[in-house]
Amino acid sequence: MFFDKILENLLKKDFTLDDINSMIGPYDNSYLVYSKNKMIRENAASGGATTIILIELLKNNLIDGALVCKNILKEGKVRTKFYIATTKNEILFSQGSNYVATKFVSEAIPLIREFDGKVGVVGLPCDISALKKRALNDPKLEEKIVLTIALVCGHNSQTKLIDTITNKLENTANSTLKDYRFRKGLWRGELEATFKNKQKISKPFSYFSNYQNLFFFSQKKCLYCFDHFGYDADISIGDVWTYDLKKKGIKFNGLIAKNKKSSLILSNILKRNVLNFEEVDILRILEGQKRAAPFHYNISARHKVGKLLGIAIPDKVKKKIKWHEYISAFIVLINWKWSQSKKYNKYIFKIPKLLLKIYLYLYKGLESLK
Repeated sequence: MFFDKILENLLKKDFTLDDINSMIGPYDNSYLVYSKNKMIRENAASGGATTIILIELLKNNLIDGALVCKNILKEGKVRTKFYIATTKNEILFSQGSNYVATKFVSEAIPLIREFDGKVGVVGLPCDISALKKRALNDPKLEEKIVLTIALVCGHNSQTKLIDTITNKLENTANSTLKDYRFRKGLWRGELEATFKNKQKISKPFSYFSNYQNLFFFSQKKCLYCFDHFGYDADISIGDVWTYDLKKKGIKFNGLIAKNKKSSLILSNILKRNVLNFEEVDILRILEGQKRAAPFHYNISARHKVGKLLGIAIPDKVKKKIKWHEYISAFIVLINWKWSQSKKYNKYIFKIPKLLLKIYLYLYKGLESLK
């Protein structure tokens, strides 16, 4: 623990007001929170705050349903499904992280349009922005939306990545997949696969995330994105990766109320004693995303490096680029290009585990530099 504290101090970043405005945008309040319900925490990827907020909105008739997303098996493959949950159990059914491509515009927005009632919406930052854009031109759609929650997002993955991982697990179990969870448990967590022969295999989340974090098989649209926290959302919720919270034995959510409306809704929920909460400075939340958020925002580096690699990425932030940010961008874009090669991408999964981990540490080390 002493070493962890020294390491955290060495890697601590001094974020400025400009950093806050750029990466987070306008906000009203920020909190560290987790559900007081142990069962909800154990089934969540993190502290369970999103689940609690949706349940409370539904219980108090502020919404008639919640637009959520759930991992499903489709023809034996891990995919996602949007649906509008209208009961507590249906909300609980949606718990857990998804790291596979979704089709929010074509699948989720029509569900909201067709739903007879008010909704709370959970989505990635890009999803919430797409919804807001369409709602501005569709008063009936806008009228249905009570609250939007953006899940903090670094990027999402193409189906090829999860399909390869689950195929390896099926070979180990000598059976076909019955159920799959990307991440559960404390800190980095574990993935969990259940098979038709009743076997259950748990692996460190790194079994999947080491590839995902290095942007192998990232969705292409994510290379163009710089919205980490959800500029257009009412509430932003994500993990807080700091060493002092690691030893707590409970995973926390970093929660940002982005406007007065969401602050009022959240204030009423906090009075009901369903969330353990601590109001914190916004820098506490940003520090919990100190590597991913600055890299994600710095699309300028990907723009410059993309020119060299034949990937046209518009620069919408015009940020000054440091030497290590060029290298980080190069790693991400070259990995993405490699994973798009049908001829050579199979060799990605032949990288020795130790070498892959060293490669990831190199990348994360570059992200950590000031």
